[in-house]
Amino acid sequence: MWLSTQGQHAHVVRLAEAEVADRTAEFGADDPETLRSRRSLASALRALGDLDKAVIETRSVVEDSVRVLGSDHADTHRGRADFAQYLAENGKPAEGVRLLRALYTESRAFGPKRQGETRSIRHQLALALELRGEFREALDLLDEEIAAELVTVYGIDEFAGDYKMERLREWRSRLVAKAANR
Repeated sequence: MWLSTQGQHAHVVRLAEAEVADRTAEFGADDPETLRSRRSLASALRALGDLDKAVIETRSVVEDSVRVLGSDHADTHRGRADFAQYLAENGKPAEGVRLLRALYTESRAFGPKRQGETRSIRHQLALALELRGEFREALDLLDEEIAAELVTVYGIDEFAGDYKMERLREWRSRLVAKAANR
């Protein structure tokens, strides 16, 4: 994480590739932790700016996750959400939005047991909608996320949500401005 914040994305990719190789050698390609490591590699590739490889790796991870863990497994859903987001960021926002909408509906059907995942997918869907220029729908989802964040209890560190709420409100202001200029 620290290397990413320092802009050392190429180094992060090398470390992620080594992690995948080590896990594959020790536990096998189908081990759930190996699949998670591969998702981390795809994320590192995205941060590096290599969206083509991130999309390819994530598509492969999703296919393997469906086969190994099942289509309803939380890790499979996370991988599918990442895949859709990377597609949206890689010049295919319509496809990314379509996949995220379907995934968001599925995740909401799981109810409270997948609340965190549903919130994450809602966030990714709002980002993809923004990329596609659908600011009103993105705002509606962002308002839902702000409402959910307002009632989130963080425990001992009561100010943990302040930073997130500030970022959400800044994003909302940008979306309102984009919608007004449309």
